[in-house]
Amino acid sequence: MEFLADVAHYGTTHFKLTLFRYVLAASVMSICASWLFRAWMNRRRIQKRRASWGDIRREVSYSMLTVCIFTLFGISINLLQDMGIAKLYWNWSDYPLWWGILSLPVVILLHDAYFYWTHRAMHHPKLFKHFHKLHHMSRTPTPWTAYSFSVGEIFINGLFSPLIALTIPLHPSIWLSFLFIMIFRNAMLHTGREFHPRGWVDGVLDNMTTTTHHDLHHQRFQGNYGFYFTWWDRLMGTEFKDYKEVFRQAVDGKLHGKQPMETDKVELRPSDSSSGKITA
Repeated sequence: MEFLADVAHYGTTHFKLTLFRYVLAASVMSICASWLFRAWMNRRRIQKRRASWGDIRREVSYSMLTVCIFTLFGISINLLQDMGIAKLYWNWSDYPLWWGILSLPVVILLHDAYFYWTHRAMHHPKLFKHFHKLHHMSRTPTPWTAYSFSVGEIFINGLFSPLIALTIPLHPSIWLSFLFIMIFRNAMLHTGREFHPRGWVDGVLDNMTTTTHHDLHHQRFQGNYGFYFTWWDRLMGTEFKDYKEVFRQAVDGKLHGKQPMETDKVELRPSDSSSGKITA
């Protein structure tokens, strides 16, 4: 009975936390894109097509399934910890300070590699239909697409967590930080508007992906598989060659952004002062 009580407690905690992360990230990105910065974001739209309410309902429905299965992975990590197998540690003094600082970027680098290769593998013709097709039903993604996966893809994505817990010592606060970074970046990449400044692709920051980078993947399927960084795509020759050009067009509002019309411009007179076809 004590074991079942522990499982119930772990499950409730992970379900609430996983659901909270998803809803928070998708809501924040949706509010930024559709309300707070609506005019600026509409100008930076990447696709002409708009996601329908039916698309969003499907995305949220499957995301709830993802939340439930991710909860099972969370429970498994707690049980592994209870068995003394997982490498999570609670006292910062258990490991050197330098590891506490470096452990977060290390996990991000490992997840980036894991994501690229599993993502690319799911695009194999024999695997795509069974694992990744559902996610690509969101041809015009929204922040709510972030967790819209089939059962097979959920397990592939979720498996990263226990693998890391079994191999790398991490403080729970580092792991939680990683989970929040991951879901917020996920939601941002699916927003359908370009957040990044025009010069992003002209310097060292070009090593990090953008909304356009991932949006092109949803449009064309075969390419731009990276999540955090662009280097795997470039090393393996899977980045779309016109990515930077399309990125600049999105930032400049030359793709499918709403352009201000001449009739929208108001001239203040002295007397009023008081009163692209994209191809791979």
